[in-house]
Amino acid sequence: MKMTKCILAGGIVLCTLLPMTTAAAEKTGVTLYGRTLLEQINLYRRDNGLHPLRFDANLVHLAKTHSFAMSRQKMIGHANFDDRFARSGSRLCVENVGYNHTTPLKQFDAWSRSKGHDQNMLSPEITRAGIAEIGNYVTFFACK
Repeated sequence: MKMTKCILAGGIVLCTLLPMTTAAAEKTGVTLYGRTLLEQINLYRRDNGLHPLRFDANLVHLAKTHSFAMSRQKMIGHANFDDRFARSGSRLCVENVGYNHTTPLKQFDAWSRSKGHDQNMLSPEITRAGIAEIGNYVTFFACK
């Protein structure tokens, strides 16, 4: 199901076709933080000629599990990425993690200024995503 979202920016109305309704995103366990972050990533992808990503319940679960593990261990990293990749059922996945960014836009800005994180967000092959934040830890896990 798709939804159109319009915002007023600098006196211009911008409309974006979102790949999932808010209700559907909430059913997969996606929070407002995650929805806002994916909206920003999708705007960025659109500006770079790429298709939008859609939330995938399995990838949301994998992102949530990883964010929880980072929070519990009080350590940021990509531990057990191979396990998440295998459980994704995909042939290609990328992952960005973050810590202590108080808003989704601050997290997006940090990733967009980092070459590797930026490349992950702009990977043309990915189509599905999971985003989850637990405490100050956030995981973006996206796959083909």
